[in-house]
Amino acid sequence: MSENNIYVSQHKRKKRTFYSILGLISDCIIIPVIIIALFSSFVLYSNQRKNEIKSVFGVSFVAIQSGSMMAGGFNIGDIVIINSVNTDNLRPKSDDYAGDIIAFYYVEDIADENIKKTLITDFDNIPEPTKDSIPNRKDKDEVIKETTRIYFHRVVGVYVDETGTRFFKTKGDSNGSADAYYIREDFVAGKYVNTPIWIRSIFRFCASGPGMIALVVLPLTVLIFMQMLSLLEQISALMIERKVIAGYIKFNDKESINANVGYEMREFDKIYFFDAIKENKQELKEFLWVYPENARISKRLSKHLKVVDKAINTYYELGSKEYWDFWKKHFKRKRVLKKIKILYFASLYYKGGRKYEDAVKLAKKDIKKYNI
Repeated sequence: MSENNIYVSQHKRKKRTFYSILGLISDCIIIPVIIIALFSSFVLYSNQRKNEIKSVFGVSFVAIQSGSMMAGGFNIGDIVIINSVNTDNLRPKSDDYAGDIIAFYYVEDIADENIKKTLITDFDNIPEPTKDSIPNRKDKDEVIKETTRIYFHRVVGVYVDETGTRFFKTKGDSNGSADAYYIREDFVAGKYVNTPIWIRSIFRFCASGPGMIALVVLPLTVLIFMQMLSLLEQISALMIERKVIAGYIKFNDKESINANVGYEMREFDKIYFFDAIKENKQELKEFLWVYPENARISKRLSKHLKVVDKAINTYYELGSKEYWDFWKKHFKRKRVLKKIKILYFASLYYKGGRKYEDAVKLAKKDIKKYNI
């Protein structure tokens, strides 16, 4: 039988099973969708509960938490992208400029209330500072720990105080008036980066209750179901393999071939099986050690297959005992050597007419009794 035998062909077909196709779908679609949904929920939770805006390489994501910017095209639940920004470059809304949109911690600092603030109308000629610092100002890290909301509004005015610190007057596009407090530059989290409506809509849906069910709960249920099917398939294949090794099922029966037994069998079981079974040895070799053309043969496996050829030549030329001696010399790990030793004696008992299970029990008993 050639290398393009029934076992190789069956393995190729197995690679295209229903489970493999579902696995590919999960890798390419389901898993990325779950990641996006969980990410969106994390952003929403962080913004609402922890008042945190996580930044990665200067890029952050902010969830719109109110309808104050709906007139500007932003809906509640939208998740938008912001960049860290030099606040010196922020510009207000004017006749010829839409005004920068910023995300900020909405903070009222008593220390700033009575400080003189000058509206900047000419950004090329900003008043020079006359003071070094303002006492008792709140620190940004301290503010984040407090119960402080994150806002997303448009800049409508830029001011500067006596220390050169900038303040921003902001306004929601849907609001009738500007926000009550000036936002100190320390509390600006970032500037809005144009985020297409369809991206914002996807993020909003992902973070919603129905979105979490559709994109996380259901896909996870499918993945778990697929894994269970795969596990059941593996258990079934393993049970068939044990029956083949025990001699209850012929190795070239359809059931064995469908379960891909020869390809999946452990190496020491292959060594035992080749010696114990009386059928055509060339067919046995192809069943156990011929790999499909599309299989990736590593250098290690290629080297091992050459060892297999030497072992089989030893079997043909010198016999079964020398075949087992060859394998005993080849393997160095104690666990494998112990298994080889058991299977060697088991093969003798099996060829003598014992059942596989009884042969293995007797082999173990003799090894222990005679300290072999």
